Amino acid sequence: MERAQHRPGRDDDDPNGIRRSLLRDAVFARLLDNVLRGVYRRGQRIRLDTIAADMRVSRTPVREALVPLENLRLVSVQRYVGVVVAHWTVDHMIERIRIARTMITEPSAGAVRCADRFDVAWLRECVTEGGVFVELGSWWLRRSGAAVSADWLLSQRAVLDAFFTDDVALANGIDAVVARRERRKIAERATTAAERDALDECAVALVELADALIGLPERFRAAA
Repeated sequence: MERAQHRPGRDDDDPNGIRRSLLRDAVFARLLDNVLRGVYRRGQRIRLDTIAADMRVSRTPVREALVPLENLRLVSVQRYVGVVVAHWTVDHMIERIRIARTMITEPSAGAVRCADRFDVAWLRECVTEGGVFVELGSWWLRRSGAAVSADWLLSQRAVLDAFFTDDVALANGIDAVVARRERRKIAERATTAAERDALDECAVALVELADALIGLPERFRAAA
């Protein structure tokens, strides 16, 4: 989460009076949604000016929003070409969960554990079990001493939280509504364990939640 405070001014604000950091985040969210729902097709080339005009913003917040999107390997920004949407797949999304699962089941040996207590407020902005898994998993890794792994997993929150929303999942042939109650119960168990600082119990629930998310595309394909 960005904690740096911005002082309003000509360099920080949009001509419409919107703080630049907020504008960048809004543009990022819309770009991410367009990529995940297929509004921007895989392999499509889009001019930066076209995106800016479509979103009615300047090029600056678009360029800034593209940086994390490129880090997530969903687009590439090429000189003289513009923005190229990556040929990502559902398997690429599930691979992120698999990597995180492995980090939890095979934590770094000899790492020094931090003393951070879990704060349930961190889950308030999560809209799906994917986001909850990331927040809980990154805390567990950090608490277990795997700070680098925790940072990587936390960087995946936006994409995994968005991917498991109903409309995005449906656009990718997945019925995310089915078995959601069971996934939420697992997430609640993991949360309760984290609040009690019961690392082993939390890890068991996180692995179970990871397995549920990994199996979602194959078990619950949306009706054609």
